[in-house]
Amino acid sequence: MDGVQLISYIHQNLPDVPVIAITGYSDIQTAVNALKLGASDFVVKPFDLAAVDESTRAALEKSNVYMEIRHLRRWLKDRSIFGGMLSKTPEMHRVFEIIRMVAPTHMTVLVQGETGTGKELVASAIHYQSGRCQGPFVTINCAGFPETLLESELFGYEKGAFTGAEQAKPGKIELAHGGTLFLDEIESISLVMQGKLLRVLEDQKFQRLGANTSIRVDMRVIAASNIPLKDLVAQGRMRSDFYYRINVIPIHLVPLRQRKVDIQLLVHDFLRHHPIVAEKGINAISKEVMNVLMDYPWPGNIRELQNILARAIVLAAGRIIETVDLPDLALEPQPKENGIIGCASLDEWMRKQEKRFLEQKLEDFGGNVALTAKGCGIGLRTLSRKIRLHNLDPKGSQNNKT
Repeated sequence: MDGVQLISYIHQNLPDVPVIAITGYSDIQTAVNALKLGASDFVVKPFDLAAVDESTRAALEKSNVYMEIRHLRRWLKDRSIFGGMLSKTPEMHRVFEIIRMVAPTHMTVLVQGETGTGKELVASAIHYQSGRCQGPFVTINCAGFPETLLESELFGYEKGAFTGAEQAKPGKIELAHGGTLFLDEIESISLVMQGKLLRVLEDQKFQRLGANTSIRVDMRVIAASNIPLKDLVAQGRMRSDFYYRINVIPIHLVPLRQRKVDIQLLVHDFLRHHPIVAEKGINAISKEVMNVLMDYPWPGNIRELQNILARAIVLAAGRIIETVDLPDLALEPQPKENGIIGCASLDEWMRKQEKRFLEQKLEDFGGNVALTAKGCGIGLRTLSRKIRLHNLDPKGSQNNKT
């Protein structure tokens, strides 16, 4: 193996290793061939150490640039594939792997996790990696409609189907033909609606309200819930056949408080991509702010983190985000026991944390339930149910605000 062959071998098998060819005056053509085969530079004999040093530095710098470009391309590809989801934790890497495996199939997926953990991002990532990626990705929050309106939103209706139906309208199921239908907060639908959706899933056809003929539909269904659906089955609030039909591929998202190693990664990524950051010249976040963010329990998960950061960016007076830019809720000291003393179980502690979070949010929005639901990233019906569960008083929050 001569020098030129060695250069070719190194370039093919060790592409990140820069190669410098050393040649004589009479062998310029060999040097040119070496460059074509992947050498970074060539040095002509006789040479001095300064020339070799300069060539070596340039080759290493060029190699580092190429490595950074390749790393950036891989990072951008992962961001595209996983809809911007980032994590260092094995639990989330397992989720990414499931997404890769399930996306090419047509199987129904159930994504479960607390509010704000990124369930819609998972559904979107599955859709855009699938063979249906050129088709529509249709979403509906099942908790955002009363049952009668939810049925018309899902199935559509013909002209004259009910009072006010002045023209025919396709529903979400029909609009999802050839693509994916994402049913968020699936736990909120009634037993009757579960039966109707089950028939669509089984038969791949449906009828608009007021219609006599069926429409065939080719779609993939991804459902999401922020509570364990198996508990609803045990309580008789969810049909077991419907549960098993949507739970073909289960995906569980862990809450942010269980993946705090990701907080710094998520913070810096959010700051890199928020448009106002560049406009205001913000280039750093103080150590004190990062400590606050690391200590906070994040009942609203990633969505709450994004909302707090967005507020801090807007309020920041200088180039560095300081604790004064954070909302009072995040600044409240978190005791070591975090309210655990006096709690008989983890569930009880979680309920207390949720109640505290909702009380603060209701006060932030002056007792306006609709705005509070939007600010929390949950449906109006879901928030109303939680208000009753925790015996909260929105009017009292309004009085506190004023």
